[in-house]
Amino acid sequence: MNPIRLLLAAATLLSCAIAQAFESDVHYGLTQWLALKAGFDQQAAQTIATGNQRVDSGDMQFIDPVLMYACLQTDDAGARRAGEHHYPSSGAIPAAPELRAVAPGGEAANNVGQSAINIPPTQARFRLLKLGEALHVLQDSWSHQGTPDTPKPAESLLSCDATRAWAHPKARGGWNSHKADLTLHWPADTVAMAKATYDVLLQYPPLSDVKRTPRSWADVRPALDRFIMASTKAEKSKWFVTQGIGDVSFLEGTSLQDGAQPFAQQWPGRKLPPLASPQSRQHGVDADLLDFYNRFFARWMSGLDFAAVASEFGRETQGGKRVGAGGELAAKAELAARLKLWRLRDHGRVAEIAHSIQPLTARQRLALDAIANEPDAFARYEPIADAFFPLLPRGKDASPLLPFFVGVTAAPNEKRPQAIAVAKFRHLPYDMVGVIAEKIDGRWSVTSVVSTVDH
Repeated sequence: MNPIRLLLAAATLLSCAIAQAFESDVHYGLTQWLALKAGFDQQAAQTIATGNQRVDSGDMQFIDPVLMYACLQTDDAGARRAGEHHYPSSGAIPAAPELRAVAPGGEAANNVGQSAINIPPTQARFRLLKLGEALHVLQDSWSHQGTPDTPKPAESLLSCDATRAWAHPKARGGWNSHKADLTLHWPADTVAMAKATYDVLLQYPPLSDVKRTPRSWADVRPALDRFIMASTKAEKSKWFVTQGIGDVSFLEGTSLQDGAQPFAQQWPGRKLPPLASPQSRQHGVDADLLDFYNRFFARWMSGLDFAAVASEFGRETQGGKRVGAGGELAAKAELAARLKLWRLRDHGRVAEIAHSIQPLTARQRLALDAIANEPDAFARYEPIADAFFPLLPRGKDASPLLPFFVGVTAAPNEKRPQAIAVAKFRHLPYDMVGVIAEKIDGRWSVTSVVSTVDH
């Protein structure tokens, strides 16, 4: 096959990857639609949907990345909150994964839903955001059902605590796959989740003593089939517009590929404090390492010459000796491709290879190049600080908000020191990306980019 045909074939291969999720298409869009069918007015339905969607990194109390609470730190409060919001279980923290299994529509999830509706009628209009939060937990009990997996993004560097970690169950794709949230794979679960959501909405007290007039479930149910089968943002958008919901900006950041046309809308519903600077001021990290990562992330998020970033920050030596030219070039080519991959705006289009732990093939790199050459292929940020979700580690001392969090491993037996910086990017709200570095001959160098699916 000649290079042009190979390029086209590889691009087609990536474009056809299925990516559909219990993400904002469900948590905001479907919730809003169901609330309207249940008789809520437009403003109330949007408020419920906003409360639901904010549980996915839409407010500071909901940002609990597994790499921080169970891998780089031991944070029982973060582990408990992640479980309560996304993996409702009767199991304790810490406890073995099999003791923390999630049941779809189980007792733990239903208790949250019942608490949301068992309120004084006089408070009903003022607790719609809390209703949305409860519905998020109930909905996630279907997508995250089963025994939680334990992330293994960089086993040579860090070991995640299986008694605290929450991740997609192996039976539904595992820790490094979006499959657990892909409704196309779980149509029966999606319908059951929607029915449970609708039942809670029907039981919510009247707002301001105004009786609602809901549609019957038998009238609502048939429209779900096309929603479930829609596999791109374009197809989802079309379904929502057909159903009378014209603002589909909530689909931003989902793992759905764009589809027929680029998706450029931005959802304004998050309530996160802005970062004053992209420069991290994390306590307890050596100044040279913090400076290294500050420079690296600034270069990565500001430009599009990923080969230059890989050349500047990539590994140049190994064991005190120069790496052979072929090995060094191959390592930097892999790093450049990974940096390019995680800056692509349409994550759904490349999610399968992004989450592969194997080195990228020549065909995959050609496909990435083809996508990168398309208009508006990359997420762009001005100022650069807007690229990051703010992170707030818990510890003995108060911490400033951070654009990324650095963890360092000791160097026993004269092994080279290693570090990892983890970040959550605005265009990748359902992923956590880690940048691994080694200190070789007194110089920090990036060796790899890893990831795990987050929520």
